[in-house]
Amino acid sequence: PMSGYALLKFWLALTSVAWAPAVGLDNSLGRTPGMGYNTWNDFRCEGISATNVKQVVDALLHNGLASVGYQYVNIDDCWAVGRDPQTHRLLPDPVAFPEGIKALADFVHRKGLKLGIYTDRGNWTCAKRPGSWGHEALDAQTFADWGVDYLKEDSCFAPSDHETAFQEYATMRDALNRTGRPIYFSLCGWKTWYAPAGRALANSWRIAGDVNAWPSVYDAVRAMQRVTQYSAPGGWNDPDMLVGSSPQAAVHNSPQQARTQFSLWCVMAAPLLIGSSVLNISHYDLETYTNRELIAINQDPAGHPGFLVFDTCPAAWHPPSPSVPPCQQVWARQLQS
Repeated sequence: PMSGYALLKFWLALTSVAWAPAVGLDNSLGRTPGMGYNTWNDFRCEGISATNVKQVVDALLHNGLASVGYQYVNIDDCWAVGRDPQTHRLLPDPVAFPEGIKALADFVHRKGLKLGIYTDRGNWTCAKRPGSWGHEALDAQTFADWGVDYLKEDSCFAPSDHETAFQEYATMRDALNRTGRPIYFSLCGWKTWYAPAGRALANSWRIAGDVNAWPSVYDAVRAMQRVTQYSAPGGWNDPDMLVGSSPQAAVHNSPQQARTQFSLWCVMAAPLLIGSSVLNISHYDLETYTNRELIAINQDPAGHPGFLVFDTCPAAWHPPSPSVPPCQQVWARQLQS
């Protein structure tokens, strides 16, 4: 901290709305950016299971990640296989989740952590599992009955026009409100145009495509610089998950790239969701993700968004970027102190 500001220099060359809803989200969550873990960049579809999720929970507790604030353990796509023909409720994969989601949520809660789950506003999820379109009220109540604490709703196989997208996310928002259970709502629409309406719809909203390789980190940062003003306590711009350096995960970057991304996400006031292997985490990545000074900047209670103060990156930007240009940025964030 310097004069009440967190300051970060980003050396990119280092490692080569008109719509306004009548009702808002009412869950008192997300007063600071969400912190946790997500299965997608770790296991993808093939390795997702209750057993692996339980192992992740135990690892978070054992290696100290839980103690510094990573509380949400989020199941991404591929957990559901269909709907019950009588009740129309979503059905978990009976092989991967033989005891169901409620039993897993109970396990996570007994460990002092919180469980997140995934759906899509379209007919199908991105992996072509059943989506929530037309079933929002039923799915929201199902998630509440199971004890779910966090919901990510994706945007595959759904209309892309702004008005329809906003209304469909509002439908799920209202359904979650009606359950009476506080469920952190993560909107995943991948576009910056969600940001002006985001705070009325969700606790966080994706503003860029999936972060995988290093150029996609650059693209997320470039997107973020266009919408910083929309983050505040209760709702945050989301540039996607943290990609670590573990080669055992489905995707990974270099240790230096992972640390640079984490530092940026902290000063930008972005959600900190580890999308890497915590079962095989390196000492370097663990040191990165447990840096208490950076986490304190990210979780600063004043909730001021990060902002760009110096930039030599090309004015023209057309994602997805094939590579990262040799340029520099300096980001800052005003702190409560």
